[in-house]
Amino acid sequence: MKKILYVDRDKIITINQKIIKMWNQRHPEKPEFVDVGTDRIDEVLGIVKNVANKLSFEEALIEKSAYLVGGLAWCQAFSGANKRTAILTCTVFLLQNGYQLNIPQNENPELRQLLFDIQEERGQLDRQVIDKIILYIRKHASKS
Repeated sequence: MKKILYVDRDKIITINQKIIKMWNQRHPEKPEFVDVGTDRIDEVLGIVKNVANKLSFEEALIEKSAYLVGGLAWCQAFSGANKRTAILTCTVFLLQNGYQLNIPQNENPELRQLLFDIQEERGQLDRQVIDKIILYIRKHASKS
């Protein structure tokens, strides 16, 4: 089976920093700040590496992507831009594994709502919402 290439903590932090920088340039009246809970990121990365390992490459990639985007939104590791960081990190993860995430503009609210839903359950990742994210990614991911 083809080996999955993972994103690491530093890449995720860099993505968040760039998002915050762009936000602050566009919205100087409402600045966001970078503060990171690295243990939370590490928790999500551990989950991602341990799920779906017995599935085919494509199915494992989709499920791991769902846990990555859902996990990053859920864990709230950053002081701001958690959902934006989650979506962009998932996109990078898919790209480095030969897939792309095509989110039509009119369907972005659907993904953001799923991430709001998963963030509401603070105790653990909600598997029902993860299943919905898996379906969403399966629908919108394709080989690049």
